[in-house]
Amino acid sequence: MDAWAYLDEFRAEAEEHLRALDDQLLQLERDPADPAPIRAMFLSAHTIKGGAAMLGLADVQGLAHAMEDELGRLRDRGAALDPASADLLFQATDVLRDLVARATPDAPSDDPRITPLVTALRARARGGAGGNSGPTPTAAGAARPPSPAPLSPAPRALLVEDSPTVRMLESMLLTEAGYTVEALADGAEALARALREPYHLLVTGIETRGLRGLDLAAALRQQGRGAALPIIVMSSDENPVNRERAAAVGVQAYIRKGASGERRLLEAARELLPRHEE
Repeated sequence: MDAWAYLDEFRAEAEEHLRALDDQLLQLERDPADPAPIRAMFLSAHTIKGGAAMLGLADVQGLAHAMEDELGRLRDRGAALDPASADLLFQATDVLRDLVARATPDAPSDDPRITPLVTALRARARGGAGGNSGPTPTAAGAARPPSPAPLSPAPRALLVEDSPTVRMLESMLLTEAGYTVEALADGAEALARALREPYHLLVTGIETRGLRGLDLAAALRQQGRGAALPIIVMSSDENPVNRERAAAVGVQAYIRKGASGERRLLEAARELLPRHEE
């Protein structure tokens, strides 16, 4: 990968996620117990972290990772956003914006704000505002709870997306929805794989290498294995011709990319999860 060629794309996408972080933090200040903004912020921090890792932007990656860990704690515990965490997250978003704007591949920043923020966020992620007492030991002689039944394998999703950053974000959303994900950039390769292996969902962008997304969907509909495969198409615009063709092909959802599109993808993917008989 040419890191310099990818840097401008990363900056544009990171700035969109940083704006989303600001908006979600303001929403959380109005309603600290609302879990939806915390989940959206976690996804944004994760996406910035992943893009920075691909470019070798260690400081951006480290700070975004620390934010992700603290947001993950809040999400997993269903905790309301406390003032101390809110202040740290606002500061971290501002510093990230500066780091992204002047980032250079493999050149560490000398910003003195990074280390204290990372340290503080990681401390909260480990223990939280009230500390972390850890699991309660089992008393001697007490009956142990039965071992959980083994889980069924997760449904498989095939993701086709040209942009590495978008591919990473959509892969994470599909994983959160309950799928194991295989991600590709090439539509022709995806067609061959979908005809060879069983999948429960296909998510494809409109513009993909080798075979465009709608051509991929149309080709699958002509094949035995692909005829009933649920398909979600992600588009960067509202081209009515593409939307009409998607409907004619029989895709289950046609979603415009962006912050609201990420939420719609998560919802649509969950709705399309296979239903297992009890």
